[in-house]
Amino acid sequence: MVIESICPKCGEINNVEHKGEDILIVTCKNLHMYDHIVIPYSRTAGIKDDKRRKLEEMIVEKKFHRMSDKSTICLLIFDNGYEIEGRSTVRDMADFRSVIGKDKAYEQALKKAMVALGAFLV
Repeated sequence: MVIESICPKCGEINNVEHKGEDILIVTCKNLHMYDHIVIPYSRTAGIKDDKRRKLEEMIVEKKFHRMSDKSTICLLIFDNGYEIEGRSTVRDMADFRSVIGKDKAYEQALKKAMVALGAFLV
């Protein structure tokens, strides 16, 4: 399976082959090396693979913004013009990891999109 991984140093989105590992060591196109912790699809509250794939095909743009020392926002823009945001935060800023924050914000946005755009996925 190929997953997207976002470099915490430059923001480059990398397509990485995932073969079941919990942590991937990724080298981005700008030669930055970083660890990517894999969050299994089973933790996305029931988004089925075929519906997830259809939903992700509708995305035309992903925007990420670090709002504070503890919070990240992901904005998904869909081909029908719809925009949905997801957020992630940690209690202690010492626990903040940019890549994990972006992944969690993205997953939350996908969950909201599944509810809002479910009719498009039939």
